[in-house]
Amino acid sequence: MLSSNTALTIAKYAFGASVTATTLVIGGLWYFQRSLIYPSGFPEGSRSVVPKPIEVGCPYEDVTLTCSDGIKIKAYAIMARKKPLMLSELRGLTPTERKERAQNEMEAWAQEMGDEKAIEYSKSRPTIVIFHANAGNMGHRVPLARHFNVDYKYRTRLTSSHRYGLSEGKPSELGLQIDIQTAMKYVQVHPILGQTKIVLYGQSLGGAACFYAASKHSDTVAGVIVENTMLSLKTLVPLVMPQIPKFLLPILLTEHWDAHKTVPLIPSTTPILFLVGKRDTLVKAEQMVALRELRGSGRTRWREFDGEHNDTCLQPGYWEEIGKWLREEIEDDGMEVVDQNDGGKEN
Repeated sequence: MLSSNTALTIAKYAFGASVTATTLVIGGLWYFQRSLIYPSGFPEGSRSVVPKPIEVGCPYEDVTLTCSDGIKIKAYAIMARKKPLMLSELRGLTPTERKERAQNEMEAWAQEMGDEKAIEYSKSRPTIVIFHANAGNMGHRVPLARHFNVDYKYRTRLTSSHRYGLSEGKPSELGLQIDIQTAMKYVQVHPILGQTKIVLYGQSLGGAACFYAASKHSDTVAGVIVENTMLSLKTLVPLVMPQIPKFLLPILLTEHWDAHKTVPLIPSTTPILFLVGKRDTLVKAEQMVALRELRGSGRTRWREFDGEHNDTCLQPGYWEEIGKWLREEIEDDGMEVVDQNDGGKEN
């Protein structure tokens, strides 16, 4: 049996170890938080290998934008086409044959852009601006862009943020906000992309970017689609790192992404589609519920899927729901509104 002195010594060491561990976690959060929040190098190779839209059959324009801070960021612009290349036409081809077919498609698209009817068709279609999540690069979202571009004939814009993919700079909330403003300005003044309605789409942190963009460009944003997005980093960190005292978060966090402040700035007439993964253990559904409640009686639609944080977009019915919302809320300019007291179900 332990003596009282031995027990006290063990307790002191245990307490000291606990304090040390907590201090290390707190110090690590403050010092490394941008690396934790913006893992631009994950998965491996993300800073050097960026998949191109043509790899999934979508001809594109490779764009370099200069931000207000002098940083150069990369982007893809994909125009709407009446007869896009179908994936079935690429299946069964050897790598060499796929490369040749891709080159032929790029040449055909270049010719189309010299045809007035093709240009007018592209101008007549809405534009989707995709803001990617905090890991990977814009090339990893090319399959998402293909859905919008081929399935719904939407012009599509992908941007690689500060120090993501082949872009310059270091990622931070301020840097990404500058990227957002740069991307929106590019779309708005583009002779084709800026001619019709602009819809924003974002997953996770990309959803917070959408809310920020919509709050700053409410006169040009026609709709917003967000998936598994947090209320703010201040509300998310305690769920991921519960050992950090909540009262220290305002001091420790240099990155905020306060969607709870930007959502109320978005006009109630702007439709928002909330896509929720019910099994998401990182950004739990409660975060999205809180965001939806901030909309009050605004135009809102809520859809749940049996997905986790990173695979919600792969769940059955996901793209069908997006297509339905685009037709009813953007193209038909519908007025369907969610009853805020029904837990997210439509009337």
